[in-house]
Amino acid sequence: MKQLTHELTFYIHDGTRSFRLAIEGRLCAENAATVAQALRTAESTIGDRCVVIEIDGLSGIDDVGRTLLREWHDAGAQITAKSPSARMFAGSIVGEPTPPAAAVSKAAKLWCRAVRLIPLMLLLYPEQGIAANLAPQTSAAWEQYVDSARVRMERRVRTGETFLWVDEAAERLSHVRAGDVVVSPALPQNPKRVAGGLIHDWVGGVFVPGVDLADVLEVVSDFAGYKHYYKPTVVDSRVITNSDTGVRFSMLLLNQSLLLRTAFDTDYESRSVRVDQQRAYSISDTTRVQEIADFGAPAQHLLQEGQGTGFIWRLFSIARFLQRDGGVYIELEAIGLSRDIPMSLRWFVEPIVGRVARGSLATALQQTAKAVCSRVEAARALEDPRRLSSAFRNK
Repeated sequence: MKQLTHELTFYIHDGTRSFRLAIEGRLCAENAATVAQALRTAESTIGDRCVVIEIDGLSGIDDVGRTLLREWHDAGAQITAKSPSARMFAGSIVGEPTPPAAAVSKAAKLWCRAVRLIPLMLLLYPEQGIAANLAPQTSAAWEQYVDSARVRMERRVRTGETFLWVDEAAERLSHVRAGDVVVSPALPQNPKRVAGGLIHDWVGGVFVPGVDLADVLEVVSDFAGYKHYYKPTVVDSRVITNSDTGVRFSMLLLNQSLLLRTAFDTDYESRSVRVDQQRAYSISDTTRVQEIADFGAPAQHLLQEGQGTGFIWRLFSIARFLQRDGGVYIELEAIGLSRDIPMSLRWFVEPIVGRVARGSLATALQQTAKAVCSRVEAARALEDPRRLSSAFRNK
């Protein structure tokens, strides 16, 4: 993709292993902001690929351009050049020898990925200390938001209303019906900023063919089995109480994304509603979230509620199930509350957090579908002993 700006031409090469930005012309105050915005916009699609800035075509640069190149370099981008003069020029800017474009090694790519994640560590381990306290106004904003989510769910069961999120868009339904897992932010601006925190709201759907609603409900109501279905995120799970009004259960959650390993001891209240023969939904809300400091070490201990990294303060989810088209549609809306991201890091961190949230929800839906299919296959094998050995071989 080629883009032009004042005295500058830059080319974006969106490759499978690297994301390359080639600059030709003069990089100066008049056009630096445009180039920076182009790379910033592409940040959400870069993923684990190394960012490479090619400067062989650079004919001039001012202090603003030099600062921009240094910032990209410090953030993990690889500055490359083929000609000796361009390499010397780049080295004078970034303060170290610059390799030729063909010399971006696998080790350099891994280094780029690690360095690009350093701001996330600064976010979660700021200079003033690891502790982040959940403020009363943040809790109040959270409660207001989840109350509105409950109201939206109640509207979906009314006559004439659309029960499933996937039914709201023909293309979305087509992808899910074809076997894809579709995940999307539930908000135009996601995460939503509230006083002292962020609300993350994601929704996704999957279709499981050849099963019925009872098969799905049997799996999703097996809270003690979550430690088997949702590895490695769920380390342990157990039922606390089970009554006509709902279920109270606990889970030990382990997060190992973004170079950060955090664990949480959590309690939930879950309520399930069978709307009719084809439809059902459930709502789960955390009643306790405590971070485990030094998880896995001899000094492991629980922190007070509302203290810790602030990676997870509250969780809330709505699951919807509809039997149709020879199978069951499963939807999950996952909502979470976390600490805010410093203004200086938002442009960088939020796309990465979004990718992690999207991937986590997609994985949970896939794991649910797999658990349902495994249970159905095992039940069928018990009914037909000749299929028993085959069922266990396929697990």
